[in-house]
Formats: sequence, C-alpha cells, structure tokens
Amino acid sequence: MNQETGLQKPRGTKDILPDDQPYWQYVLDCAKNVVLGLGFRQINTPLYEDKRIFERGVGEGTDIVEKEIFLIESANSSDGEIDDVQYALRPEGTAGVTRSYIENGMSSWPQPVRLFYTGPMYRRERPQKGRYREHRQFGVEIFGDSSAKSDYLSIMSAYEILTKLGFSKLAVAINSIGCPDCRPKYLLKLKKYYSDKLDKVCDDCRRRYDQKPLRLLDCKNDGCRKIAEGAPQILDKLCAPCRAHFQQTLEYLDDFGIKFNLDPTLVRGLDYYTRTVFEISSHEDKERKTTLCGGGRYDNLAEVLGGNKTPAVGWGMGLDRVVAEIKASKVKIPKLRGVEVVILELGKTAKKVCKKIYSTFRDQNINVFYIPSNDTLRSQLKMASKLEADYAVIVGQREALSNSVIVRDLKQSTQEDMPMTKAINEIKEKYNSEIKNC
Repeated sequence: MNQETGLQKPRGTKDILPDDQPYWQYVLDCAKNVVLGLGFRQINTPLYEDKRIFERGVGEGTDIVEKEIFLIESANSSDGEIDDVQYALRPEGTAGVTRSYIENGMSSWPQPVRLFYTGPMYRRERPQKGRYREHRQFGVEIFGDSSAKSDYLSIMSAYEILTKLGFSKLAVAINSIGCPDCRPKYLLKLKKYYSDKLDKVCDDCRRRYDQKPLRLLDCKNDGCRKIAEGAPQILDKLCAPCRAHFQQTLEYLDDFGIKFNLDPTLVRGLDYYTRTVFEISSHEDKERKTTLCGGGRYDNLAEVLGGNKTPAVGWGMGLDRVVAEIKASKVKIPKLRGVEVVILELGKTAKKVCKKIYSTFRDQNINVFYIPSNDTLRSQLKMASKLEADYAVIVGQREALSNSVIVRDLKQSTQEDMPMTKAINEIKEKYNSEIKNC
C-alpha cells in the first residue's frame, strides 16, 4: 500500500516490475518466434466487446458469463445519447477473434487462416495463487480447416513453445467431446448415471445437471471428481466421423513424438468446444501439476456469432502462470538489451566529437546514452555504472584533438586508448554480431 495516499492496485491484479520484464519478454519472444515460423499472423482485438459475443459464444450458463464477467457501465456519448450496447471486458480471446474473422471477411481469404494474439483478459473470480482478475494470455486460432492436421498443429505449436521455454516434463491431456450429432446421446446416458447421485454432488453440479450436464465431469470438488471417474465415457459414444477425426489427431501426435494421456473427464469449461479438447501441464514439481495451456476445436462458434459455419481450433496460454513457473525453476533467460555504451564528455572541446560518435552508434542500432555534462569523470563513471552499461567511451580535450578515445570496459574494469575509428568499429562489430545471434 502507498504509505502516503493509502492507494493500492486493484484486488486481483499485479504490477510487473522492471526486474520481471526480462522474463515476460523472453516468453513473448519465444512464443511469437515459434508461431510466426508455423505460418501464424498476429491480430489485436479490443479489450472490450459487446457482451452478447460472450453470452452466445462462451455460453450463458458458464461460470465465466454467470459469475466472472466484468461489465462496463453505460455512459453518455459525446452527442449526449446513451450507448444502448452493454459492453464487457474480454474474459478470453477466442470469441473476439472469431467476431473479427466474421466482421472483416476473412472467410474470403485463402484458408486456413492462422492467427495469434496476446494481451490481458479479465475475470471477476476469487484471486488466488496463479489466478488473477487481470491476467495475460497468448493464444492461437486456426479457421477454415476441419482436418485433424490443424488439431495437431494447434497442440504442437503450444508444446513447441513450452519446450523451447525450458519445460522438460510436459503432459498433454486430450479428449473428444463429440459433435451435435453424437453428444446428445451421450448426455442422456451421463444424466442417467448422475440421476441417483445428485444428493452427493456440490450445488454447482446440481445446477449443471439440467443446464450443462457435460460440465459435471469438469468439477474440481474432490467428492465430485470421484463420482466423475465412474461416469460413462464419451469416447464410447462418438459418431463415426468424430471417432475418425480423433483417431487421426492421436496418430499425428504419436507420429511426431508428442506423448499424450487420454482423459475422459476433460471437457473444458466453455460452450463453444466440439470434438478435440486438450490441456498441457507441467510436472516439473513432483508434488503437483500446473496447467499452462488449454484449448480445442470449436466448429460452431462462427455460426453462433452470425457468420457462416466455419471449422476452427485453437488454444490459450496463461502467461502469468508460465512466467511464475519459469522463475520458480530458475531457467536462465537472455538479458534484455539496455544501455550498451555511454559516452562521457570531459570539456566543451569534446562535444563535437561526442555527438559524432553518438550518431554513429545510434545509426548502427547500438543502445547509446549521451547527455553533455560538466560533471567530473568520477561522477560520470558512477552514472554509467548505474545504467549498467557495458562500455564507456571517454572523450576529453586531448582525445578530441588527437582523434582518439578511451574505451573503458565497465564489466571488466579495464580501459584502453585507441584511435576513434578503431574504437567505433570494434564496438559495432561486437554488437552487430550479438544482434544477429539473438
């Protein structure tokens, strides 16, 4: 809490401080590099959308819409009229990206359309370890391909990101929840199984029994989970097309060495899912598993939101949790490029030379810091040390007149007099080589 004003950040949010930024940059850079290399293109959608997008897409009976959605209070517009659209902060990314796919006519683009996004999401849930009301996600969506190839590509892209980030003990849990043709038959059998057990399940499950019976399998209550373990399995009731699609997806994963576990209780919590659903968890800690990513196929969402029926599959990854796990496992991450060279000016005679050196480094994409100063060399070296620069290029009157500089290695505490051109070229070569290798 701010001791002076008593003000503090909203409950369920967090500040990402400078020392944590390298972890976030590392994760985002890795994720973007992987999906760009797989043919995905970035999309940004608004932080808030028409509430009906989430009611129709995510589902009115889901926890997100019923309990967790943040609504935006209507206000007078600039012309004095009240906006009659009820907006909500986005609780997840898929519905908004699908809305954009429809609105921007992406169905006319060459298919499939592969998109990725990143940004904050908002859920009014009870804050707890690893779960925030404002959390950040990275996600991918593939539109326009009904084949198991896109299911595989979706799972593989997430698995590849997490592997490159340093997670060595990953588990893929996968299931199929069927389609509108075969799922109703299964739901009848599921409800029959639960009909004489309603007095043993939690209040949420009793409500789900009539509204969202598939969610009975998803309850985290210990007693409910034990009952779910004995429930009939949907895999036994899949229609022939769903069974073939799921089998092909598993064969792709097997062919490319991605190990998976069939989990008949995995259903995911959102209405739009059909057929394949999956989660990827880390077992780096033997005492627990941590779910890092989840997703699946949603072939009916575009049609529900007013577009043409469009096959689609994708996933969302909780970045807050991924970063926390990376920090806990002490993965060595690259250092962010900060100040690399500081130019120290000693006397007015050196100013013209310092400006020339500054312009040369700046044009070579080297992070250079230079502000004319009358401070002593000792004071300027302290400043350079606080900036955590690698080198100080020192130019005094003698150096300016002889067209030379003093290059001080601030990490090794060594220094060398050399011609100005040689100093510039050696530093340029060092950083240009590092930039290419990033």
